[in-house]
Amino acid sequence: MRPIIFILLLLPSVKVTCQPFDTGRYSIKVEISGEANKFFTNDPLWRGADGAASVDMGNGKVLWLFSDSFTGKDSLASGKRTTMVRNSIAIQQGYDIKNASIKFYWDRSKKKPRDFFYLPGKPWFWTGHGIHIKDKLLIFLMKERGTKAGLGFEAIGWYAVLILNPGEDPAAWKMKYIEGPETFGTIAGSAAVLTDEKYLYAFGAVEPATHEVYVLKWNLDDAYTGNLSTPLWWINGNWKERKSERPVPEPLFIGATEYSVHYDSSLKKYIQVQSFGFGEGSIGIRMADNITGPWTEPYMIYTPAYPGVKKTFMYSAKAHPELAGDGIYITYNVNSFDFGELMTNQTIYFPQFIKLKISKKE
Repeated sequence: MRPIIFILLLLPSVKVTCQPFDTGRYSIKVEISGEANKFFTNDPLWRGADGAASVDMGNGKVLWLFSDSFTGKDSLASGKRTTMVRNSIAIQQGYDIKNASIKFYWDRSKKKPRDFFYLPGKPWFWTGHGIHIKDKLLIFLMKERGTKAGLGFEAIGWYAVLILNPGEDPAAWKMKYIEGPETFGTIAGSAAVLTDEKYLYAFGAVEPATHEVYVLKWNLDDAYTGNLSTPLWWINGNWKERKSERPVPEPLFIGATEYSVHYDSSLKKYIQVQSFGFGEGSIGIRMADNITGPWTEPYMIYTPAYPGVKKTFMYSAKAHPELAGDGIYITYNVNSFDFGELMTNQTIYFPQFIKLKISKKE
């Protein structure tokens, strides 16, 4: 459940150039909706998860990607969460969560529930982000393994999975797993994945813990076929191959493992959404004219309250611009440092919603 993976850590040795956030140009409001927070809570077998990235699949369909997920038919009856899988997904029908339906999926083909994205071995996958390309889906995954020291886990690379028939039921998906090339600690696609007419862009951060943010890109035709072997990096104002770890390029900013980036056509700005701090942290945004920046310093928009939760922490804030509504829906994850509270308090560990409204001041 990743208690400290999302700390914002700024290292003095890391050079980062950002511009101030111009609060005088924008009106920024945040709304809270209790109704939206019920959206994930009604399935009797899926009892909460973190991660919560979303992918527009077109035709009113949204794919949700979750990491550590609780499942189990006796969770509601016993009042206690039971079985955890390392990742799960959901398909939402309809862009408006006020009347959309949602169905959750993990591997139920064995006696015990298993991760939806799975390869044999001790490492496991947590979900990053993904994109719908023509008639295929490309999903990025973080490869993790357990450790006896530190946080108890560490990222050891990344994969992508190319789904050849995303229009079918996920239980019948044909999936091709693609091991990512050497990216010098950057977990590509752990955060936002975007496309334009020619390229696929994948944001990530350096792991473990330092979280320098880089963006990589591939030719869209290569991405469509699953050829991710030679990414280009944004280095010193140009797209280049990076063949060695050093010299280390300047990162776009210091981020987190998971965050979102999307383009707002009304503002003509790229907007990045992220959680900041440790424990009862805050949610902030950055802006940029271009996908490569320069990005602004973060501007804090919201600090959640946690009534009834004893030892809470918040992480993994992301925007979901494909959802319909007056504003941008943002989710964040709520967890507890007390594992017993996490297992028994079924009001937490479901992604929570806020709605962000940004407009230019006259």
